[in-house]
Amino acid sequence: MTMKWRESVLRKLNQPVAGMPKHGGLYAGFVEAIESGALKPGQKLPTETALAEQLPVSIGTIQRALGTLVSEGLVVRRRGAGSFVAHPQHLLEHPLHCRFVGPHGFLPVYSQLIGRKLMKAQGPWSAPLNQNGQSVLRIDRKISINREFNVLSRIYVDLLRFPLLMTCPPAELVSANIKLLLAKHYRVAISHIEQSMTMAPFSSALQRVMEVQPDAVGAKMELLAVETSGMAVMYQELYVPTNPYRLVVSDKFSATEDASTSKSNISKAKSVHQFSRL
Repeated sequence: MTMKWRESVLRKLNQPVAGMPKHGGLYAGFVEAIESGALKPGQKLPTETALAEQLPVSIGTIQRALGTLVSEGLVVRRRGAGSFVAHPQHLLEHPLHCRFVGPHGFLPVYSQLIGRKLMKAQGPWSAPLNQNGQSVLRIDRKISINREFNVLSRIYVDLLRFPLLMTCPPAELVSANIKLLLAKHYRVAISHIEQSMTMAPFSSALQRVMEVQPDAVGAKMELLAVETSGMAVMYQELYVPTNPYRLVVSDKFSATEDASTSKSNISKAKSVHQFSRL
């Protein structure tokens, strides 16, 4: 372990944020070391035992921090070889409904594919997508906003109409904007997006996936993308925990819209919601 690497980790541990558990500070130290280049892509990390000997934390704390790094895609584990710093993640492509405004523009958005599931149950997606048996596919992704908090995205599509989404390689699906993917492969022309929002506590299952506190509440956004013909293309649920940032949303869809919109364009957005920590 280089001195610079160790300094990054110790700095975060020695300057804890109020309310942040020790494994959160250790995680933040690893992130800083990776983003600063003190830890290089492909570099092997010390074993958990070695880290416990070099840092003022327990093996349990190290395991929790490393587990979060792995789930965020910053560290990869190779059986029999150890843990390694991952190569840079791909940003989520054109995150139309995860545009949170930071001090210098939209915050970076990272995506992790949780899985794909054929839906047996009926729900608000059933009627607009003409669900027949298990004809609806759900795509679950955990979206990290600037690696500060997680948003859960659930996208529902008609599998009979868009079979590519079942066979699309995970490496492509993890960071793709599904609307753009459908426009590219099926010539889908989305004219607008109908959306609504409610505030409610998160279920225990959502809390585990999003890594929030047991009493966490937040926003559930429901979105329905509609073609120019009036036919529904996809239904989406977004679960957003309380956070200090403004979320910019729009009912328009543009295949050329760029997530790196400047500050001047942010102020022109149609609607802005702010979710504050309780």
